[in-house]
Amino acid sequence: MRDVVAEYGEVESYHADIPFPGEEPDSGKRERLGSGARQEPKDDAGLVFDEDDWLEADIPQRPWIAKGYLLRRSVTILAGVPGGGKSSLAVSWATSLATGAAFGEFDPIKPRRVLTYNTEDDRDEQRRRFSASLRQFGRIPADLNGQVVRVGIERIGTLFGDRFTEDGSSLGFGPLPAMKSLKKRIEQFKPDVIILDPLVELHDRDENDNTELRRVVAEFRTLAIEHDAAVVLLHHTKKGSGSAVGDADSIRGAGAIVGAGRIALTITKMSEDDAKNYGISEQSRRHYLRLDEAKANYSETPVDWFEKNVHQLDNGEGVMALAPWETPVDAVSVETRALIENEVALGSSVGPWSPKLSADPRSIRNLLLRHGVTTAKGQKGVVKGLQDCGITIQNFRHESRREAQGFRTADGRPAAKWVSEAETE
Repeated sequence: MRDVVAEYGEVESYHADIPFPGEEPDSGKRERLGSGARQEPKDDAGLVFDEDDWLEADIPQRPWIAKGYLLRRSVTILAGVPGGGKSSLAVSWATSLATGAAFGEFDPIKPRRVLTYNTEDDRDEQRRRFSASLRQFGRIPADLNGQVVRVGIERIGTLFGDRFTEDGSSLGFGPLPAMKSLKKRIEQFKPDVIILDPLVELHDRDENDNTELRRVVAEFRTLAIEHDAAVVLLHHTKKGSGSAVGDADSIRGAGAIVGAGRIALTITKMSEDDAKNYGISEQSRRHYLRLDEAKANYSETPVDWFEKNVHQLDNGEGVMALAPWETPVDAVSVETRALIENEVALGSSVGPWSPKLSADPRSIRNLLLRHGVTTAKGQKGVVKGLQDCGITIQNFRHESRREAQGFRTADGRPAAKWVSEAETE
């Protein structure tokens, strides 16, 4: 028989610290309950049961490596069209991580170790890309200081797939020789971030099969957990989705790919509308890229813009690298302003648009982001412009009769239970 006392602790002691229903524990009991000294045991299925009280101050913060982008023990999906800038952005992130220098909104705070696995670029091409990226940061290769391990392939780089014995007997799905070799290097190097490029080359499953892809992405999630690292998977978007900004459905293959990732981001080229808004010519807009969140469970990721710059290397060759680009704050076209004003009159799906620039579903910020107004300064400018053209901020009542603020046009739209000045007074 199982030794219940040894496994679960003294029963009397266990119940002594638990108040009866409706009874508040005294301060001494609350301190003990919040200390985290006793942990619920796992059952045979690996489930962990938690019914203890806790202190908020004792809850560890989420282990962000770069807030909004990379989280330890989690998978980030970075998706875009082939040749659309994913690999260049990954190199920029790796350079930022290795040096501890911010790259736009991407900020690792301090230097981190990075391992990149690239099945498409050989050693020399990877060195070219990193050289250009380092120049963008005002650094040289020696400044990487051993913080980046770049892994390429000479033969097949598939990491997971069907395995067979020498006599042809099936061993089922699992890690292939390349993965076993890569894992040894990961164990030696202990990277904070593992970047794998591209997903389609890392496995031999049908990427449209949810069941199969769930197994594949689960392997990379396990890799992140086992090595306390953030794993980044570079993946393609569907054909014809080059302008699908922040659209999780544009990511190619089974939904399990996005579902298994903690964060999903799309990188797309500048659209015609954005180019008009920012005063960029049709010929030049191909030099600009934007990064949007398609899925973010724990943090809101801002819209990032990048410009392609060519750097001359000491070997005489010109190589492209991305640079953060700040959008002009006053380049909102007359047409876009008219569209914003029209949508303000219609209101949001949950009531009049709120003037607060926040993550609230009613925030005017969501409407402005949709129309390409991405900077806080630019958004404040549009809000002021709305008020200058006669749109006011007034109180209204929710169905719960709680008052809140919202934008109201001169003709009283959108429909809401607006509070009159007399009522307010």
